[in-house]
Amino acid sequence: MRLAATAIIAALALTACSSSEPASQGDGRYRDVKSLVAAVTKSVGEKKTYRFTIAPPAAGGGVRYPSSGAVRLGGEVPAMDATTTRPVQSGGEAVELRLVSTTRDSAFVKLPAAVFGLPADKPWVKLDRAVDDDFTTTLFGFHDVVFQQAAFTTYHLPVMEAGGEIKVTAQIGGTTRYSISVDYRKAYDALTDEGLRTELKLALDQNVPGATGEIELDGSGLPVRIAFYTEFQGARIVDEARFSGWGDEVAIAAPNAAEISSRS
Repeated sequence: MRLAATAIIAALALTACSSSEPASQGDGRYRDVKSLVAAVTKSVGEKKTYRFTIAPPAAGGGVRYPSSGAVRLGGEVPAMDATTTRPVQSGGEAVELRLVSTTRDSAFVKLPAAVFGLPADKPWVKLDRAVDDDFTTTLFGFHDVVFQQAAFTTYHLPVMEAGGEIKVTAQIGGTTRYSISVDYRKAYDALTDEGLRTELKLALDQNVPGATGEIELDGSGLPVRIAFYTEFQGARIVDEARFSGWGDEVAIAAPNAAEISSRS
């Protein structure tokens, strides 16, 4: 998956250990990354669906455009239905986009008809990764920035397991926050998935050796917040996503064919 650089370099990573069962301390906190990731993966997989919100950081760089939506697990890849508000043309005003994907290599985007001259009753366009033009690349970039943060099981958790270390664990109200130190080189060397290795190499090639991150779990062991802090070209990149609605009934499907405009 082609992902935008801001989201790529802002990813978490966590290390592995030899235990096959989640290992926690007497207070219920996980003492190593492999156990933490295994427990989160199990809890998330049992719920299958959730909602997410991504907000621009109060300070620092990062994903600057708000997004929200729902994710459903269990298919070829996580299915996502998201709404984001951002400019789509250089110097243009921010507009609302809706992004829907249920497969790895295609997605649908609902565009403002006034901006792109689409028929009012056909506001959707299908994106295909096999098509290599500016329109497709740009819109897939918008999709992928949101997807990588929203569908954290496809990127963050495997990279977490491959290359990080829990540094601090703290009780914050009713949640448990794990602060994680990232080593991208360690993750790169440990992973076998070529897509993930490519993303990590992009960060390493930009002299980003790693990051720090926070993953915050509620009393049921489900993530309520994941935040990433990365130093990039002298600036601090801050990205944060919040999660809720675990197990909610969500409908995520491709739009009706009659509502899709042709690219030809």
